[in-house]
Amino acid sequence: MALIKKALFFAVAAVFLYTTIIPNHLLAEVSATIHKGDPSFPDTYEQSRDRFRTYDTVLSKRWSEVSETSIPVSEAENLSIDLLKAEANASKDTLIVLSSGTHGIEGYTGSAMQDLFMKDFAGKLNPDTTGVYLIHSINPWGMKNNRRYNENNVDLNRNFISDWSTFDLNVNKTYKQLENFFEPEKKIGSIVKHDAEFTASLAKTALTVGTDQVESALLTGQYTNPKGVYYGGSRDEKSTVLMKREFNSILETDYKQIIHIDLHTGYGPRYQMSIFSSSAETLTQEEAEAAYSYPLVFTPDSEEYYASTGDLTEYFTALAKEKAPEKTFYSTTFEFGTLGDGTVDSIQSLKRTIEENQLYHYGASSSLSRLIIEGRYKELFYPHENKWRSKATADFSQALTGVLTYKKAL
Repeated sequence: MALIKKALFFAVAAVFLYTTIIPNHLLAEVSATIHKGDPSFPDTYEQSRDRFRTYDTVLSKRWSEVSETSIPVSEAENLSIDLLKAEANASKDTLIVLSSGTHGIEGYTGSAMQDLFMKDFAGKLNPDTTGVYLIHSINPWGMKNNRRYNENNVDLNRNFISDWSTFDLNVNKTYKQLENFFEPEKKIGSIVKHDAEFTASLAKTALTVGTDQVESALLTGQYTNPKGVYYGGSRDEKSTVLMKREFNSILETDYKQIIHIDLHTGYGPRYQMSIFSSSAETLTQEEAEAAYSYPLVFTPDSEEYYASTGDLTEYFTALAKEKAPEKTFYSTTFEFGTLGDGTVDSIQSLKRTIEENQLYHYGASSSLSRLIIEGRYKELFYPHENKWRSKATADFSQALTGVLTYKKAL
């Protein structure tokens, strides 16, 4: 049995190295240095923020009460969370909330979708009965520095804990058992050697504990390893404090219905955005897809559905149930898949997540290795391909139209 396992281990490593790692190495080297310009998709945090700050003049043409607020998160680095509010002119029937950049680097696609909202949807809404609230870059440091996490290595979408005093930081025991796999504590050297070492480590881990354990250890978040991946922190981060305050303020308004959409990238099929419902969704997947006239909606009954600890939409949903049960409330995630949802795609996503974190904490002895890993990571959350970006905008339009129509807001 030992010989069979050893043979299988080397076979998996060899096949993965020559069919996936090396081609991906070359692809990443190219994509890291070449970026196809597209005015809808910003290149920098500053470009995205500056564009966002022009939207108030557009909304002021139809809404009489419009305000734009910039909340500093780091004055030294000129980073802020920007808020844009347009209050319904007459009856406060519906408030549409569109947030981006909870996972910093994902804010670039989120920014593009907010721009699309301004161009294609704001003019179709009824300003007398509908309010608009746009939130730009909840994690501005992560967006500026092309990281999923914030300046404290905290994943903000695992940081929305209702009560830290009663929360068990050791909730994810599986991650702790696999920390050596998730957190290689050394500088990255040659990219080919690095890729081969990961393949060997993955094969060993898969044979020892199984792939299901690896997946569950990641997705739920962890709260014990500050230098680890998907670290949810041990207290509210500054951005979390600000957003919790804003969520409370939203629920204190007179709006009868609140529709909130948080924009993300990474998970799911490459060319099909997913509507990822909160655990409060009562519709089945089939019912939701029919209701929203959209082909891919994950609901609690879906086979692929999973719940994350400290999730922003889950927090907002629970808060609404507690603070404003009389309101009609809907909070969901629009998730734009990037690499794909196949086995090899999932392995690549895992690899890029681990190696970027290793690079951030321990560096690389090779500038080429750094360039390739940074390029791979950016492609994981912000693909440069025009086909992907065109499909993303089309999916966003279809999904948002479906949701707003079903909720009688469009």
